[in-house]
Amino acid sequence: MTIISDVKTTLATLEGIQASFSKLALTSSHTEAKQIFHECMMQTDPIIRDLRLRVELLKAEELQYRKS
Repeated sequence: MTIISDVKTTLATLEGIQASFSKLALTSSHTEAKQIFHECMMQTDPIIRDLRLRVELLKAEELQYRKS
């Protein structure tokens, strides 16, 4: 597996985790739990953004090396 494949897999996994936190925040009946799940969901946002950027940079590098 290449680095870009590993990063894409990690990104997809984290997006799934974020979706799970969102679902838990929406379906939990406990107010404090809702807040905690929402906070966890929000904390994944910058990581997901960074990983998406990393994927784009890796794609650009991959194209650069393919042209050589």
